Amino acid sequence: MTTRRSFLSAFAATAAVPVFSAPKGDCRLKVGIVSDTHLSPPEMHNSQGAIDMFKRVITFFRDHGADAIMIAGDLTNGGRAAELQKTADCWKEVFGSIDAGPVKVFVTGNHEHNYAKDAPEVWQEIFGEPWSPFFIKEVKGYSFVGAHWAAWRNEKAFRAFLDANRKKLAGGKPFFFAQHAHPQNTCYGTWTWHQADGGPTHKVLADWPNAVAFSGHTHYSITDQRSVWQGAFTSIGTASLRWLSLPSGRENGKGFRNVGHRMQDVASNYGGAQGLFMKVYDNDMVFERWDFSRREKLGDDWTVPVLRGKDDPRTYSFASRTEKSSAPEFPEGAELKLKLHKGRNPKKEPEDQIILTFPTAVSPDDLSRVMDYEVCAELYSADVVLPWRMKRVYQTGFTRNARHVTPTQNCIFGIGELPPPPPFRFRVTPRNSFGKCGKSLFLYQRKPFIDDPSTKGEK
Repeated sequence: MTTRRSFLSAFAATAAVPVFSAPKGDCRLKVGIVSDTHLSPPEMHNSQGAIDMFKRVITFFRDHGADAIMIAGDLTNGGRAAELQKTADCWKEVFGSIDAGPVKVFVTGNHEHNYAKDAPEVWQEIFGEPWSPFFIKEVKGYSFVGAHWAAWRNEKAFRAFLDANRKKLAGGKPFFFAQHAHPQNTCYGTWTWHQADGGPTHKVLADWPNAVAFSGHTHYSITDQRSVWQGAFTSIGTASLRWLSLPSGRENGKGFRNVGHRMQDVASNYGGAQGLFMKVYDNDMVFERWDFSRREKLGDDWTVPVLRGKDDPRTYSFASRTEKSSAPEFPEGAELKLKLHKGRNPKKEPEDQIILTFPTAVSPDDLSRVMDYEVCAELYSADVVLPWRMKRVYQTGFTRNARHVTPTQNCIFGIGELPPPPPFRFRVTPRNSFGKCGKSLFLYQRKPFIDDPSTKGEK
């Protein structure tokens, strides 16, 4: 039997195992990084909590010695001047004036471009600096390049801007780039929302191995190890300070355009305000991942090597970390259990359902942490197994530090989703962020279900 105490003990025994080595030398630069702050005046969009959170976070960055603070787009909800002003007001409250404090590396997102066009006109007045589609700033000998929303779609102009600043950007140091949308086919993978928006960026940055791109937009949690990508350059997702999302398709997913059946409510996956604190060394960049709503780290720091050439090892490529990661496994003695339930289908209509419950799988390190489970009702006969209805469910609490994960998980099937008369079986397989699968649990159903909550299958 898996209790919460035994589950947490199993996790604590393995979760602290380091996967990547610590950096060497002195820290050269510190940067606070957030995205999708979505500030408005308090009376709009219930924004007081977001305002308080933003002030808390930039205060944290100040107290930890940040040399620069980056916001990778969507400073507002509607792009209005009054909303941009809230970011400036918070800054003044924490740092004394708009010109004081760390260097500001702010870029606009779709919320500043699609809903109102105030930003270019009021940027100088609100932030005390001119607005231009692309900009470059120097901080302690490191270059920061920013591209406001839609600017990077002009591949020719973007390439020309980097070429014009080649003396500052080329060489052994990384340079840091901010835009709102993820560069195409980088962090999170090929299916990420608004892939086309990042296509020109990928083409241009592919010629700059020392480029480190930061982006937001999707609100995807940085507990997903695919938040970091290394290929021709380095690309890092920055989550969101206002609300979190996860890729769609899971039964308990609430991401944009979710195509899965929303039969389960796992709200604990979506609370929280996330961001990064970066420390730059000669050969590495260390990223602390923070849950600012709970004032705790989300997991192990990422120590990402600085790339200087096309032949440098890409230790943070998806392929490298997939190979390095371990498959999550269910604890010894784990079993699947089921019970009948009077529930409602996605249309909110009454429905007889099966709740399949199983212990939470554990992993030997943070890199290999469980992301979701594949749950399948399968027909079987002799040596033939045929999937009948397959689902994915996120690990409850996946967007939090793993110590908050509950010891059991579940998945719901409507009776109408199950195969015709038994025998059939249920299969549950744990998966990490890279899709590496552990051993499956099985539950064989050899008799028809009856209207009895104690109905159980057989191992």
